[in-house]
Amino acid sequence: MGIEALVKNKLSIIITAILIMNSHSVLGQEKTSKSEKKDEKLPETITIVGHKITELYEQNDGGALGNRTVLDTPFSVDMISLEDIEIRQVNTLDSLFSREASVSVDGSAYSTFGSTIRVRGLPLDYTNSFKVNGLSLNNFSGELPYEAFEKVALLKGATGYMYGMAAPGGVVNYVTKKPVNDLLNISAGYRSDGVLNAHIDASTRFGEDDKYGVRVNAVNEEGDTYLEDGTVDRQSLSVAFDAYLTDNLRWNADLIYSDRLTENSWTTMSNSMSSDSSLPEAVHGDRSIGVDGTFDDYNNLILLTGLTWDINHNWQAKIEYDYSENDTHWVKTLANLLNSEGDVSISLYEQYFKVNYEQIQGILTGHFETGDISHDLVIGSAYQVADTYRNDGGKYGRRVTRNYGVDNLYNAVELPAYEATLQEDLDLAWSDTQQSFFVNDSIKFNENYELLVGVRHTKIEHSPGDYFLAYQDDYNDSSTTPVVAMMYKPNKQTTFYTSYVESFEGQTSSVGESYANANELLEPQKSEQIEIGYKQSGNDWSSSAALFRIERGAELVTDDNYLIQDGVSLYQGLELSGALDLTSNFSVYGELMLLDATYDKTSESYQGNQVSGTPDYQVSLQTNYNIEAVDGLTVNLGGKQHGETSANANNDWELPSYTIFYAGVSYSHKVGNNNLVLIGTVDNLFDKEFWAVGDDYGVLRIGEPRTFAIKAKFEF
Repeated sequence: MGIEALVKNKLSIIITAILIMNSHSVLGQEKTSKSEKKDEKLPETITIVGHKITELYEQNDGGALGNRTVLDTPFSVDMISLEDIEIRQVNTLDSLFSREASVSVDGSAYSTFGSTIRVRGLPLDYTNSFKVNGLSLNNFSGELPYEAFEKVALLKGATGYMYGMAAPGGVVNYVTKKPVNDLLNISAGYRSDGVLNAHIDASTRFGEDDKYGVRVNAVNEEGDTYLEDGTVDRQSLSVAFDAYLTDNLRWNADLIYSDRLTENSWTTMSNSMSSDSSLPEAVHGDRSIGVDGTFDDYNNLILLTGLTWDINHNWQAKIEYDYSENDTHWVKTLANLLNSEGDVSISLYEQYFKVNYEQIQGILTGHFETGDISHDLVIGSAYQVADTYRNDGGKYGRRVTRNYGVDNLYNAVELPAYEATLQEDLDLAWSDTQQSFFVNDSIKFNENYELLVGVRHTKIEHSPGDYFLAYQDDYNDSSTTPVVAMMYKPNKQTTFYTSYVESFEGQTSSVGESYANANELLEPQKSEQIEIGYKQSGNDWSSSAALFRIERGAELVTDDNYLIQDGVSLYQGLELSGALDLTSNFSVYGELMLLDATYDKTSESYQGNQVSGTPDYQVSLQTNYNIEAVDGLTVNLGGKQHGETSANANNDWELPSYTIFYAGVSYSHKVGNNNLVLIGTVDNLFDKEFWAVGDDYGVLRIGEPRTFAIKAKFEF
């Protein structure tokens, strides 16, 4: 309650402390001479494409693979930089990955179900597919405070070896901002249709030889969203600390707290139409079918700490621990599309929900040689437990109100407002544990050839609480997942690779409330992936390509609305990306994904069908132009085309392809000794109306409307 009360008080005490801390550190420095001030550089022009040319040389935390550059990672990786996050004013998963051709987002900025994404057509799960600094958390809310992170890495495809049990689409790893010498940035902004936000980013180093460092980010955001009667109220606080305890021993710790409340939220819709009915025409993106009184209130707490010991020049040991907690109270709209005329059946679902995560992980890395062959060895072990608490069987229980009313997409029906009266009465629903051991060796035969071999053994256990014993049994399983990759480097700027990896995924939440077999637990599934790829970076360009084939157990929704496992789904595709400085002021970046996703080894009615929720292609293009006549002024324009997408496993409906354009402008200017940065962005530039998928089981969502955001940032 202490943190929550502090946050709810608009972070005033924290912000004051930040200002005092930073002003003290600045006053304690020697004053800069006038001659030194004259030599200070003009503020750099912010570019949305430039980092894509150099990202192959960035370090990526590959979990059990250890830290490698993107160029030396034998899998497809996308890096989203701090500059990219800031210039695009990222505030949701949708905006974070809006430029990545391989990514589709199942949700929106103010969805009543937490957003998640699909990569290469495969859905990521809330419980194992999202990491902070490589460690696990429950991301059921979908959205984290992006102001806390300096970059985001997306490792595409099956990641079972790298991170343990996880969905085979990939893993999103958020990397927290690190302490730096004396930084103070203050920004304020406005977002459609009446959301105001303020953000402070402050950091300093102190002590002998600056051995201690701290960085604080504090955010407040609230106002009216673009949805009918929608609001958002969000506060977050993140603190990063590190200390060089000795010359070879470093301690780091991170705290991230966020409280996000959205009211009268837009929702996804299950499709209950007959197969011979046509999809209704898309409606404008500000249309909300959330009943007055519905809301999603997410409180997230993440604590991470670790010790890194540089044993000597060749060997390093690291132990890490993280704890995360997600507290949720919601009143959700469960919507079912009934017919082509746009009638929507409304039910309501009120519940309290809580997930506690703990993980401890130890990793030993080392370099040694056997004759002319060098080895980079990684050995590690991890233990993880996730306890889920719900109020299903408590004194009050969750509350589902069926047939609350019928709304219409085109002619809104005023339904009675809902008043939340459920009291919190949580009990353990189930507990999931993972134990794993992993080892891999990168064997370099010479400067050109490298072989990576590794294996991970994972044990999982699912234990239901008293209430769910009626639906679920204790479940124990184990899996050994290998990784093998061969890399050929004709020069230091180029890598050709082929890799094979397996993934092991488990269900840490039961079948959803909207299905006939709600609360049933589906067994873990295994996946296999083969990938052949290429990466290269030049002085003013970069390019990459990947061919992939992923085989995963299929999950289908039957005609009588049961979610089942049957057969396999095959995902085969091609990814291309490239960035190029055409001139000193004009840059372009583009991505393409071609995807063939089909059901196989299943019943005749599904055999050979396109996997539900998967596009057949996606392509994006981004341009950046620095206006030479005005120092610090840059404009960007881009778009992303989404290919046709099957809306269910029977392939009864195809969602049409659509293209979304976006634009932005930024201006950096020196004001005295400080920098002023102005940023403006517009998403869905032409206000396109479209249908999008809400998950891979045939759920629909209304596409987001045109939105704009402006921000001013002072860099002191």
